[in-house]
Amino acid sequence: MTYLQQLIDKNREEYNRATRHPLTNELCSGSLSDSKLYVYLTQDLQFFNYSLNILGKTLALCDDPKASIRLAKQIGFLAEDENTYFADTLQDLEKLDLSTVTKMKNESLVLPEVNQYIDYLKYLINESSSYSELITFCFVMEKVYLEWVQYNQETNNIAKDLPSKFQTWIDLHSGDNFVEWVRFLNDEVERCLRLEANGDHRSTSLYESTFIKSLKLESNFFEACYSYIE
Repeated sequence: MTYLQQLIDKNREEYNRATRHPLTNELCSGSLSDSKLYVYLTQDLQFFNYSLNILGKTLALCDDPKASIRLAKQIGFLAEDENTYFADTLQDLEKLDLSTVTKMKNESLVLPEVNQYIDYLKYLINESSSYSELITFCFVMEKVYLEWVQYNQETNNIAKDLPSKFQTWIDLHSGDNFVEWVRFLNDEVERCLRLEANGDHRSTSLYESTFIKSLKLESNFFEACYSYIE
């Protein structure tokens, strides 16, 4: 069993909370309200530029040429496909009468849990100098998204003929390319662990603390978006 799988099993309750949340389950079934989708995407967009910076910092610290190329490719993907989805979907949602999220629409409100998450991203970008810490965070962030899609696939909860606002988001976090991306991140974390075990024998505590903190921030984010009501 890999070290990361051990961490998932050890933190199974929190992991399931993040990957089997009503928000993503309803998104996959097509029953998520437009208001909740608007809140979710508006808040998730807050992370977008930070995510690019995180990957850029991770790329700068990477010690492996092949891994560097893979990270660079993912930055390009995010700048194109995911950015387009946010722009198109939020533009469509802005046209609707979403009376339960008027304040968020008018004041560009950012939820406290999102600000807490952003503070962590700022720390990773501005203060961390550890490739191991950054790549572990990236793994957790992307593994959570792959897992909620796979969970809904396994439970046959993804409805047929979903509108693009749901299906495109699911497609962006599934399929061979995304599975390969998450596998790459998994392998990079395990590679770093092997190198450190053969080198300076540093503790695995950094990996575990990063894993747990990142996972809790993800699950708190989903819950905050889902439960937001003005």
